[in-house]
Amino acid sequence: MRRARAAGRSSTPGNGALLAAASGALAIACGGVQAGPPGVAHYDRPPGLPIGTGASGGELEEPAVTSGDGELVIPRYEPGAAPEPAPPPCSGCVELGVYVNDINQRDEFSFAAGDVAITRVIWTILVTFNSDQLAVQPFVDDVYGKYTNLHVNTFPLGTAVRVEQEVARTARVIGLVLGSSGAWTGDQTIGVFVDSVSVEGPHPFTKSFDAGAEGLAPRTDRRQPKVVHYPAP
Repeated sequence: MRRARAAGRSSTPGNGALLAAASGALAIACGGVQAGPPGVAHYDRPPGLPIGTGASGGELEEPAVTSGDGELVIPRYEPGAAPEPAPPPCSGCVELGVYVNDINQRDEFSFAAGDVAITRVIWTILVTFNSDQLAVQPFVDDVYGKYTNLHVNTFPLGTAVRVEQEVARTARVIGLVLGSSGAWTGDQTIGVFVDSVSVEGPHPFTKSFDAGAEGLAPRTDRRQPKVVHYPAP
């Protein structure tokens, strides 16, 4: 019996001893327990401050401006002045304008030729907006010349370009088509500037547009066509 009691006696330490040992090990690992209020280790930062704010607080935004009676003052912003329209790239010329908002929309502009025998017509044209989905096409009566799109490589901005039509006949009407092509997606008034029209043949003549439109006017009225004259200085 004495041996049995000795064998049944436990040598394992109690829970209190385990807690004491663990606390001692933690104190050794952390360099010892220091007295004072709790805080963030190695920083003089008081507990309880939200992350991202300083110990002294502070303003993140400027305070609202108020009037003398404490009412909030709403700042007023004046709209900027409208931009000045771009000057025409020529003087002594006419601008042909057409409003287009879909594909294959166009109008025709023409002047009376007076039943004169011709061999070639040369239109000298400038543009301030170019696109391969806008185009011009010269015509004489019911004969239409080359369809020429206003591509940037063909029509540099503000640069005179010649559009020619060779046709040997007696001409009653000479004109130019202006409009959109098959993939146009804009919604605007497009324009070309005609600096001159030269007609070659037995009795050649030139329209210089120094003093006026010289009879050049819309022939059709589908897309709000207009002719604007810019006189020579």
